[in-house]
Amino acid sequence: MTRYAMILNLHDCVGCGTCDIVCKIENQVPQGVFLSHHVTETTGEFPKLRYSYRPIMCNHCEKPACAQVCPSGALHKDEWGLTVVDSDKCVSCGSCAKACPYGAITPAPDKTAADNLADVPTLIADCTANGKEVQEAVESDYPMHDPALDEFELPLLKKGSALKCQMCKHLVYHGDVPRCVEACPAHARIFGDEEDIYGEIHQLKEMYDASVLMPEKGTGPHVYYIREFHKTW
Repeated sequence: MTRYAMILNLHDCVGCGTCDIVCKIENQVPQGVFLSHHVTETTGEFPKLRYSYRPIMCNHCEKPACAQVCPSGALHKDEWGLTVVDSDKCVSCGSCAKACPYGAITPAPDKTAADNLADVPTLIADCTANGKEVQEAVESDYPMHDPALDEFELPLLKKGSALKCQMCKHLVYHGDVPRCVEACPAHARIFGDEEDIYGEIHQLKEMYDASVLMPEKGTGPHVYYIREFHKTW
């Protein structure tokens, strides 16, 4: 049985933020919302400082707290183990966002990506176009809109609906990989079938000390972090 998972290699990650950017573009995420983001921490005192950078996203848990509290079944596990949203069933109650211990779900704002574009002002008078003029020129509310997303109910922009990483299911269901994986310049994101003992995910977990966020919550995340090799001595 296929069980998709992702590994974030903190040894190779350079903290460039490309994953955050391509996620917003690919999924047409509204302004002020991030499905993929990161946290940084600086500890110690100069000159002995330690800086850490950790990408954060939906963990596609084995026992997702969001799905357990969803009253309509909109949040659910698909047959490949991804935690996804059925927008037709979502009642915009916000229970999932409150239940997620990782802060990975945001109620969709009332302004869409198209609205955000329309709000872009003219930066240089008689030189640059404002957002509304761009929309009129291309005869579309959102010039970058990909019709392929509509088939998979993306983006979820109904006000208050559960807006979260769905592991780019519109790509994965067609045999591709999530856009953040494809775009990572350091190849620090690895996506694949966790159950495949010959696959890269399984092999890396055997080679490294793979950790997850907040293991004490008992949700069983399937997004893993690696940096240090297993000690064999």
